[in-house]
Amino acid sequence: MASRTLEEREKLEYNTVRDHLVLPEFGRHLQKLANSIKKINDPEEQRAYIEKSIDIIIQLFPESKSVDNYREKLWHDMYYMADFDFKVLPPSGIRPTFEDQQLRPQQISYPVHHLDYKHYGYNVHVMIQKALGMEDGPVKKEFVEVIGAYMKLAYKTWNKEHFVSDDMIRQDLLAMTKGALSIDSEKDLDVLVASQVKKRFLPAVNQNQNQNNNWKQKRKPGPKNKNRR
Repeated sequence: MASRTLEEREKLEYNTVRDHLVLPEFGRHLQKLANSIKKINDPEEQRAYIEKSIDIIIQLFPESKSVDNYREKLWHDMYYMADFDFKVLPPSGIRPTFEDQQLRPQQISYPVHHLDYKHYGYNVHVMIQKALGMEDGPVKKEFVEVIGAYMKLAYKTWNKEHFVSDDMIRQDLLAMTKGALSIDSEKDLDVLVASQVKKRFLPAVNQNQNQNNNWKQKRKPGPKNKNRR
């Protein structure tokens, strides 16, 4: 293979002398296209070239079509690649600026709750506070029993390797409320657990029974015609 001449070597482009690649995910050719478009003086012609460039980007990344306001976002990207030097405005009518590209969403602080019995979860503590504000009566009594049943369900869900009894739930509820809420010793706290089991398995059992009944009806022979010879 013949070596390149000095003139051919001078025409070669190296990354060290190329323009800065603003958005590398779009590639070098789109960066050159943006640099060329910003030199167009006619606004309508410039807009047409920008729209065509956006069509090319959409063809390169078809999986991003479902993004909200995706075309408007690509207008901002084209402005960014052209160093915000376009004469035309995006369809929204608002000219993008460099400061817009530097905006960051406000950080959302993670909710931190200082709980003594974290293994029951925050919802149990919310329910307890609601029960403490209720008037004494049958409604409050039933609500406290629901809290106890939910505590046992939550404990079994997240601590399957540990055994939990109703007495343990009653003692924890007394400790969490400093004796303000209590559950009768004869009350069964497996109500919610039993309801979950029924919801999980009974529909499947009923469905299988219905399928068996339908199959039996199809297999059942019809009445014989006595007049048939």
